[in-house]
Amino acid sequence: MCQAALAKQMRPPDEVLVIVDRDRRGAAWARNEGIRQATGDLIALADDDGIPPPDWLERLVAALDRHHADVAGGTFQETDPLLDAIRRRNLLPTVEQLDSGGLVGNTGNILFRRECLMTCEREDGYVFNPRFTGAGEDWELIWRLRKRGLKMVYVPNPVTHLRRATGLQHLRHSFHRGAAIAMLFRVMRADPSGIVPQDSLLWGEGGKKSQPRWLKALWLKVLGPFEWHTFRIKRHFWLFWLGEKCQAAGFFWEMCRGTSADSGGTNSKPVVHVNASKVERKP
Repeated sequence: MCQAALAKQMRPPDEVLVIVDRDRRGAAWARNEGIRQATGDLIALADDDGIPPPDWLERLVAALDRHHADVAGGTFQETDPLLDAIRRRNLLPTVEQLDSGGLVGNTGNILFRRECLMTCEREDGYVFNPRFTGAGEDWELIWRLRKRGLKMVYVPNPVTHLRRATGLQHLRHSFHRGAAIAMLFRVMRADPSGIVPQDSLLWGEGGKKSQPRWLKALWLKVLGPFEWHTFRIKRHFWLFWLGEKCQAAGFFWEMCRGTSADSGGTNSKPVVHVNASKVERKP
């Protein structure tokens, strides 16, 4: 369905690359492979369970050029009621704007200038960090781009996300997300730059690194959150509440394992299809 949506773009892509991860090497590997095969000066990424709107590429390219930015991206419109209820807790801006941190990073709806990705490959040895095999590879890349002072612009044109999540699948995903956050935490803690990818109780806010606020984090993850009034369906709140506990469990599990981006540990999770689309900027 993603490929069909790409074929209907108002600004057609010059090339569409479909990367199938049959060996379950993870999203980082699949996206790196798509980037390796692409040849244009702009590279857009989309997932196989996302349907970009017809003006998706057109608006991303226009925003990139209008702001002389290096990265342009947006978010998802969830079709699953549980995921939609969770995403609506934090409403995003409805106007296009430069992003100082926390808005751009969803690699199912993003456009890069190839040059900035190639800089990462030359200097870091990779674009997406292959050690992040379960989750978190997108924000780790965004963090390295922010450290290089690159400009990012948020485009409020969501991709329709077709992913469906049962309660058990949501809890499992939350656990893996917690493990990825632990890996990011280790990276943030060891990095001297003081730059962070997004606001977090663990590493800072406003784009600046600070000491972890453990008490508040424990309060929210172990006892809270207490946002039941933001959910119309109470079952969704309780699944969200349990998911936060699974996320905390994943975080502490990964920390106890002692694995990190620097130690080469992995936490594999199957990723079957990743679509990488590439567009070339035309004069």
